Amino acid sequence: MFVKPLFLSQEQSFNVLNSVGIKTGRDRGDERIILLRKTIQDGFKMIFYGNLRANSRKRIDNPLDVKKINADRPIPLRGFQLVLSLRTRARKEYESLCSKIMNAAQNSIPLIGEFAIFSNTQLRNHPTIIKVICENKGLSDELPHLVYVSREKKKQHPHHYKAGAMNVLTRVSGVMTNAPFILNVDCDMYVHNPKIVLHALCILPDSKGEKEVAFSQCIQQFYDALKDDPFGNQLVATFFYLGGGLAGLQGIFYIGTNCLHRRKVIYGLSPDHHIQNGKKDHDITNGKFSKKKRIFGSSKGFVGSTTDALEGKTLASNNNIWKYVEAAKEVVSCEYEYDTAWGKEVGWMYGTTSEDALTGLKIHTKGWRFEVCSPDLIAFMGCSPKDIITVMVQQRRWVSGLLEILLSNHCPIFGTLFGKLQFRQCLGYLWVTTWGLRCVPEICYSLLPAYCIINNSTFLPKDLGQWIPTTLFVIYNISTFVEYLGTGLSIRTWWNSQRMARITTTNAWFFGLLSIVLKLLRISDIVFEITRKEQSSSNESAKENNGRFIFNESPIFIPGTTILLIQLIALVTKLLGWQPRVRNGHGSGIGEVLCCSYLVVCYSPFFKGLFGKGKYGIPLSTICKSMVLAFLFNLPLYDKFWVKHTFSRTMDSLTLLLLLLLLGYRIFCHDSYTFPCFVAVICESWFTCFWIFIISTKWSPAFTKTHIDRLLLRVPEAELPAVDLFVTTADPVLEPPIITINTVLSLLALDYPANKLACYVSDDGCSPLNFYALLEASKFAKLWVPFCKNYNIQLRVPFRYFSHNTNPPNTEHSQQFIQDWLRLKKEYESLCSKIMNAATNSIPLIGEFAIFSNTQLRNHPTIIKVICENKGLSDELPHLVYVSREKKKQHPHHYKAGAMNVLTRVSGVMTNAPFILNVDCDMYVHNPKIVLHALCILLDSKGEKEVAFSQCIQQFYDALKDDPFGNQLVATFLYLGGGLAGLQGIFYIGTNCLHRRKVIYGLSPDHHIQNGKKDHDITNGKFSEKKRIFGSSKGFVESATDALEGKTLASNNNIWKYVEAAKEVASCEYEYDTAWGKEVGWMYGSTSEDALTGLKIHTKGWRSEVCSPDLIAFMGCSPQDIITVMVQQRRWVSGLLEILLSNHCPIFGTLFGKLQFRQCLGYLWVTTWGLRSVPEICYSLLPAYCIINNSTFLPKELGQGIPTTLFVIYNISTVVEYLGTGLSIRTWWNSQRMARITTTNAWFSGFLSIVLKLLRISDTVFEITKKEQSSSNESAKENNGRFIFNESPIFIPGTTILLIQLIALVTKLLGWQPRVRNGHGSGIEEMLCCSYLVVCYWPFFKGLFGKGKYGIPLSTICKSMVLAFLFVYFGKAY
Repeated sequence: MFVKPLFLSQEQSFNVLNSVGIKTGRDRGDERIILLRKTIQDGFKMIFYGNLRANSRKRIDNPLDVKKINADRPIPLRGFQLVLSLRTRARKEYESLCSKIMNAAQNSIPLIGEFAIFSNTQLRNHPTIIKVICENKGLSDELPHLVYVSREKKKQHPHHYKAGAMNVLTRVSGVMTNAPFILNVDCDMYVHNPKIVLHALCILPDSKGEKEVAFSQCIQQFYDALKDDPFGNQLVATFFYLGGGLAGLQGIFYIGTNCLHRRKVIYGLSPDHHIQNGKKDHDITNGKFSKKKRIFGSSKGFVGSTTDALEGKTLASNNNIWKYVEAAKEVVSCEYEYDTAWGKEVGWMYGTTSEDALTGLKIHTKGWRFEVCSPDLIAFMGCSPKDIITVMVQQRRWVSGLLEILLSNHCPIFGTLFGKLQFRQCLGYLWVTTWGLRCVPEICYSLLPAYCIINNSTFLPKDLGQWIPTTLFVIYNISTFVEYLGTGLSIRTWWNSQRMARITTTNAWFFGLLSIVLKLLRISDIVFEITRKEQSSSNESAKENNGRFIFNESPIFIPGTTILLIQLIALVTKLLGWQPRVRNGHGSGIGEVLCCSYLVVCYSPFFKGLFGKGKYGIPLSTICKSMVLAFLFNLPLYDKFWVKHTFSRTMDSLTLLLLLLLLGYRIFCHDSYTFPCFVAVICESWFTCFWIFIISTKWSPAFTKTHIDRLLLRVPEAELPAVDLFVTTADPVLEPPIITINTVLSLLALDYPANKLACYVSDDGCSPLNFYALLEASKFAKLWVPFCKNYNIQLRVPFRYFSHNTNPPNTEHSQQFIQDWLRLKKEYESLCSKIMNAATNSIPLIGEFAIFSNTQLRNHPTIIKVICENKGLSDELPHLVYVSREKKKQHPHHYKAGAMNVLTRVSGVMTNAPFILNVDCDMYVHNPKIVLHALCILLDSKGEKEVAFSQCIQQFYDALKDDPFGNQLVATFLYLGGGLAGLQGIFYIGTNCLHRRKVIYGLSPDHHIQNGKKDHDITNGKFSEKKRIFGSSKGFVESATDALEGKTLASNNNIWKYVEAAKEVASCEYEYDTAWGKEVGWMYGSTSEDALTGLKIHTKGWRSEVCSPDLIAFMGCSPQDIITVMVQQRRWVSGLLEILLSNHCPIFGTLFGKLQFRQCLGYLWVTTWGLRSVPEICYSLLPAYCIINNSTFLPKELGQGIPTTLFVIYNISTVVEYLGTGLSIRTWWNSQRMARITTTNAWFSGFLSIVLKLLRISDTVFEITKKEQSSSNESAKENNGRFIFNESPIFIPGTTILLIQLIALVTKLLGWQPRVRNGHGSGIEEMLCCSYLVVCYWPFFKGLFGKGKYGIPLSTICKSMVLAFLFVYFGKAY
């Protein structure tokens, strides 16, 4: 019999001695019993002393009292309480024994005599100590053998916790007595039924049991259980139903105590009498000594005893066990088990803190069965945990050990597949070994109701399915309730078990799982934690405690406290109506509220703990940590709000209704069968379709609000992700270097760790002037960036800062600030002067500039220069790299898209940041925290999975008053951009956008890269496949793989090392036969590469979000004249039409991709701008045509009010929208006027360029928009929005339309119209239409009489007059 205490402070010597005492009082021949005592702390002189004293008391208690009076509870502690007729002498001796041990515990024991061996012992460093305390001489009326064992320990040797101790006892007992059966109990488990060994032996020596049953397991029961089991640790119903169920299979689990084993099974014998070792079965009974030695160790005496045990030979009573003490010490040494099968195939198994479950599983896997021994009188009783802390520690140890089994080669599944573990027994083992995994879905499911309430969504079924979870909950609770009542337990006990199931799963089991994760990551190892045992001689302590929860600062209570706080927050949110509006489908309801309420009731002990005091209160540190976690759970990094523009919706709907009525009138009215009406039907059909695109896009607008404070709380500054910054410029004349360097300086001064930033400037013009400007700017940046950060300057672009503040700001800043300000202003003026001088006078192409000596605009090598390098310090400047990609005349360069792809590859080789911010050279940072705002969206738990990029709206610092050219698009971004934000997301507009690098590399939301018709998992693909996609550079392919897998590099402090590798990926030929521009990177095939790239990303299923912080994110310079506006609009329209007419058409994205239907309509709205120019021009000419021919295209009689009402409602709605955004009526009128002008001129020109391209007459050209810097609004006042003209054919359509309208009005006024042929002639309506168009084209009317650049060139007027003449001539002819 093995009794095994571990720590004296937790397993009191009274418990140990009472367990020992009871085992000497059992009904069995004493000469056949051996009792071994094992301890592992400090040699445990106290336990040894107690054993000596207990031995002398047993000579009085056992022979004289217990057996003679046939006491049914032969344990002194319980016997003296419950047996009334005990002799006074025995009671007196027991009290004397307790007193001696208590005195010895308080006063140190003199380490002399028998105790001298303990003088030099330490907890984890001591020799073997074996003492025969009591020896039976073969007489049944004497005491059994009693042996004290403390195994050798050395710091460098593993000791395998309880399993190691049990194996030592097995070997010691094998050398000394070698009994065929072993009964092991924990030190607190006393024998309650003195005949239990006989009961157990009824099972094991049975004819059937002899061949099949490995051990007989008695159920754990407790003598000091608290009333109603408040901590749910008695497991009465569990043992009855689940334990009973296992007994009907291959047998109950081995639970580590109260078990009678066959020694030969412990030695590894399987039912067919073979011991398994490796892949070969060894017949240990016939094997050679060398084989036995390899299995059992080098002790000849022990190997001989194991052979006897395996062959079933039993020794006669060994009356001189002290002779074997030295042999026993040999098998107890630390080194004995080395290179043996102990803990692997024989003995108690190693590798887990739940050695009992693993040992039982190993025995089951060999084919043995176990049986439950449950006599009428309870077999064993022990002391149960008295507080929740002890319960949590015990449960955590069980779960971590069971998970170790599941994740090892001892997994029950392997036992079924390759061993003899029955399938249903395997399921039983999987039930218990997956306890640790269960905590994850349990916690997630506990948080779901609160999440749904906070987000006003639902996870419960609706309609007919809503009764399923309710019925499931009711049936489950009824069944468990009946089970508990059926076992004689109270309703309160049932509820406590349900409550504790939630608490232990989400707290103790979660930390058991966490400890395994940390072990697998090799961060920490698992510690064997001893369950504290406390002796109570009565139930008074239970009454006093009454099951109240006590808490300490252990992190094990954080999950439960967090879950409780989250449920309370959710309930308060619901009650106070703080929920957001329902996004899609159903919002949260009574079901979610009931779920939260149920969880609050389950965690009511934690609720009491929030307000408790002392040990009954949850520590403040735990509450604070839980509040932080609850705060992070409940508050996303950004909020998205849907708004309803009710008036706008109503007016838009009325507009659509009137358009449909107008179409219906034209189709069904017999007066509409004329040529003008036919043209009107075609045009109005297009306008209706176009309006459907608009109304669908505008219908559900949304906007976002980001929370930087939450981001920094969740992600410490040191752990923020790296960001690569891209700036593109192509022409030093159209895009002056002074503008570019101001943008770069604003980026370098971002409020973000400098060692996490890298700025790459692409110079597609290969201009030494740009390189010189960047070199000089980097010197200025060393002063400018610290100045901005030290004084918290918000406007961090020098030309704007110093133009707004011509003198030092009149603030409370110190004299030092004024000195720094004056110095910086002087340095900036010097910088501007140097750049202007360099632009006027050519730069000497020597030194660093020598590489520019043989360069041409479209023919030059790759130039990559590291201008500034960060050495990993946050107070330095970020990396600054100049890039000019290689160009050759015979190679296509794909305009801006090609430049962006080169920057992507160069940055991938050098820094490989997971996020990319790209801006145009004129778009400076206006909000220095914009990267943090954008990261709030991309790092949010939901955004991380769904959002590909965060787009900031374009706004301009030099906008002309009342926006005379209609190019600020403020209302468009608010209404149509906001509407797109409520769908799949706003379009990518080519600048001011933070991208995920892995999305640019082609990753879709399901983490697969699309290539042709097949999805390739790039993270697992071979190098050849990656090479076909990303190109031949091994370094870049590796960096791309890291980006796709989410791996981030530490700060790269030596980027200059990668310049040569970067040059390789920037060459002309690198993209040949790769997926660049087709499936990865910025897309080729359109001059509107931004829209095409965004469309491709949306088609893969990604969403985008608008990032619109209160302080404007970026500001740029807007076109300052109508010519620039026309050129820009023409490029946009031609590029968008290329998309529409390609295989990237949005319709295909919806049919064959993951582009949402309404998002598709949004893309159709913008890609059909070029097509709209045709019906717009036709409709503009219809009134003049009708006047010249004296016909009409407008409805008459009942239908004549439709177009008038349509015109009024449309204009009222747009006026209200403009006024609602804070714009003036003049701005509204300018936008209406420019809508006519840009559509009929720039858009029509873009449409013609695509037609010519399709006819292969000419190709589209990428025209760079001219940028002009203005330090104030003086230039705007001077210009005043006046139109300037040149000889470009882009102005011919507008001039022609104006001339035709004038001709028509003159014809009407002078009565030069022909007679009416059929139906109605032209009337006042057509004259009003012509007049409206003349007003819209009033700038062109001025241009007819203007001079210089403000006048329309004569050549343009002449061409327009010819076209107008032809229109009139052919108009009259037909």
